[in-house]
Amino acid sequence: MAAEELTPVDVTTRTSGAGTPCWMVTYQLADGRMHGHAFPQETLEWRVAEYGLDTIDEALDVVLHEPWAITPSEVWLIPADAATRQGMVIRARGPVVDYEPIVLRNADSIEDARTAHRMRIADAKTRVHVVPPKGKPDPLDVIRQRHGVTGEGVQEKAALVDAVRRAERGEAPAPQPDIILDPDARRRRIEITSV
Repeated sequence: MAAEELTPVDVTTRTSGAGTPCWMVTYQLADGRMHGHAFPQETLEWRVAEYGLDTIDEALDVVLHEPWAITPSEVWLIPADAATRQGMVIRARGPVVDYEPIVLRNADSIEDARTAHRMRIADAKTRVHVVPPKGKPDPLDVIRQRHGVTGEGVQEKAALVDAVRRAERGEAPAPQPDIILDPDARRRRIEITSV
């Protein structure tokens, strides 16, 4: 069975209820139905930092296909995981299974994590594939031109990814998020948006 094609027809920006700037991609399916995919604008920078991706095009391709990728977060999903089927596993630490799929947090290297994630994205494309419109400008060019990925942002995120991965291996304490709690923020947002 051929992959279902999703053709981008529009890209807009939105802000989530929590105030996060997001991209909203609207697709048209072959049968005319519409499908939407929203994701935080920082997601591209995160994927570059997490997996050491070289291009915005690859980061965008990864993000657009991730909703259809099988992520082996539960034991019952492991047999369906493309990376696991290709031997991308490590010895498990828990008593449930002998091995666990390689993911970002447990991979021996970023290269292993990247390879496993690329396999999952390639597998997702066997089910759903994002294709540019024929004979028209590609709406995704808006994201490619205004992606917001910076060297400094990638370095900061890569350092956090490294710290979390080292903590997962027991080599360092878990990093503490830099969060400022503001109990009045929600009330102020409601007042501002209600005006």
